[in-house]
Amino acid sequence: MTMRFVLCRYGTLFSAFPAALALVALLWAGCEQPGGSGSRSDANTALRSLEVGAGNLSPPFDGGRAAYRVEVNHRVTELTILAEAAGRNAVVSGAGTVSLSGDDTTVTLTVRAESGAAGTYRVRIVRLDDTVVPLASAADLRKIGVEEGYSPAGDYALAGDLTLEDWTPVAPDADHAFSGTLDGKGRTITFRGFDGAAVSGGAYLGVFGYVRGADNAKAEIKNLRIDASVEAESAHAAGQAAGLIAGYAEHTEIRDITLGGNFSFKSLKNSYAGGVAGCIGKGTMVKDCDSDLDMRVDGGNGGGPAEGMYYNFAGGFVGLFMDGGELIGCHNRGAVTADCTTAGSQVFAGGIAGGSYYAFTTVYQGKIEDCVSTGDITAKSGGSWSWAGGIAGCVAGDGDGTLEKTTRIMRCRAEGTVSVKDSGADFPYAGGIVGCNYYGALTAQSYFTGTVVANTAGNYTGGIAGYNSQQAGHHSRIEDCWSGGEVTGFHNAGGIVGQNQVYASVRNCYSVARVSVTDTCDTNKPFTNPGVGGIAGMNASALPDSIRGCVALNPGISAAAGARIHRVAGWLTPAATLGDNHGYSGMAVVSGGGAYTSDKGPDRVDGADCAEKPPQSFYEGLGWDFTGVWKMGTDGYPVPRWQDP
Repeated sequence: MTMRFVLCRYGTLFSAFPAALALVALLWAGCEQPGGSGSRSDANTALRSLEVGAGNLSPPFDGGRAAYRVEVNHRVTELTILAEAAGRNAVVSGAGTVSLSGDDTTVTLTVRAESGAAGTYRVRIVRLDDTVVPLASAADLRKIGVEEGYSPAGDYALAGDLTLEDWTPVAPDADHAFSGTLDGKGRTITFRGFDGAAVSGGAYLGVFGYVRGADNAKAEIKNLRIDASVEAESAHAAGQAAGLIAGYAEHTEIRDITLGGNFSFKSLKNSYAGGVAGCIGKGTMVKDCDSDLDMRVDGGNGGGPAEGMYYNFAGGFVGLFMDGGELIGCHNRGAVTADCTTAGSQVFAGGIAGGSYYAFTTVYQGKIEDCVSTGDITAKSGGSWSWAGGIAGCVAGDGDGTLEKTTRIMRCRAEGTVSVKDSGADFPYAGGIVGCNYYGALTAQSYFTGTVVANTAGNYTGGIAGYNSQQAGHHSRIEDCWSGGEVTGFHNAGGIVGQNQVYASVRNCYSVARVSVTDTCDTNKPFTNPGVGGIAGMNASALPDSIRGCVALNPGISAAAGARIHRVAGWLTPAATLGDNHGYSGMAVVSGGGAYTSDKGPDRVDGADCAEKPPQSFYEGLGWDFTGVWKMGTDGYPVPRWQDP
């Protein structure tokens, strides 16, 4: 059985063994329940579930228990209670949103059965005062959620530097989540490692295991440095989420965190690992964080913590973001290495995040904005897929199609080496910004100046994205980006994108990268997709003018024997079209298969001729926005307005 996150109105609660829970639910209706009068009768006055929108029920919900206590942070002014009756046609009253005008409020819920019988449950809500509790030692930190006066909903501040060794996470699961605040006051936590039993016995690993604030009073963790020397190896029977701050966080703000040292996590099953958090969900922002942390993740196969996610995620700050999680203004200089070579394992790796929730879904997952990564990124797997990106391994989903509901990467830059070299995957994807831009996602106003490299068959390698694809009505987009440096593929490489697939577009981008492939290609083998282009290795999108307004300014592109090579797009499928693209007239185009035959024109694979450094008016003629998006740089090339000249 696998473990999964269960989405509800208040975020993501963790639930284990869904098949077993379904069986329990069926048996429940056939058993005599507290407050009821018999099996499967209409007199059942029990609750099937009880949830609160802030804090934790104490004790955890049990349908046979009628009284509960909830402690909430002093900033919580209202609390929503959700309750579901167990009996057929039973009605619950008293649930809903409760105003907390005082510090101690008791809510009575009545369950009225079809027969008219009634049962009651009481929830006492205690709102804490604004006292800030000092934490002067690791022993003090361990008291949270355990000792009187150390509520998981309280406010805390470090009173000195701490050293954590053989650490068991505070707030280890959803039933005991941390919902308060921690101000590090600029102090340092020296993190020497987890307790072995905690690693193999818990689903969430970090200083805190599970952090869950409220929509109107987020949990906060801020203003601290972590110097890590953490090497953890897990024999956990299911997937895990591991970070130095938190394993999982929702309705949480994590900001002004500085990371250094190294963090190594090895798991038998799929894992989500990030320097700050393993996984972030609804209402969570990781903001203005800085890292020199070197990460190494060796993930396994099967049992991912999120429902349906049988992948490993490794990121400089966050492994997996989902359900609207955000990463803003973060800077990573450390290396991220995901060496997940277990048979059947698959992996996403990125300098900022491993990636967003990835599936055939158009649902909005979150965003990465105004971030920088200059560390080397490596992804290897033993299964079908390896994705590596300077910023993220993948982004997917566009919600309702508006910018605010489009999973996206915007105003980001990356350098260093992004590599899927020597991966055992059938389809290794590598991109300077993102490995895979998928199912309506957007990558925009970003640039890359490092090295992207792949050396195995089936690769898609690009200066911005390895792969850009899908879905009808939800078009994935790469817009207003540029790339430099070097892009080296095995069979496929493009200055902007390795493969531009169905229902995807590339708009107003340029590349000055050197682009090449290193292996001879057999064009009769469709999955090798051999193509080399200054903008795209291959274009298979049926959207009209799917690559438009792009300018290939590459000094040179080259291909081994058998690869199709052209200045703009290496090759097109029959349904793909181009529009208003240009290529540098002095570009060196070298084909190992013999003489290169040009095919020039604004709607052709080589584009129309242009100068090495066209003036601003040239780009404006292609529809580029020099008011809100672009400006001319001091080197004679356009740059995003946010970029230094």
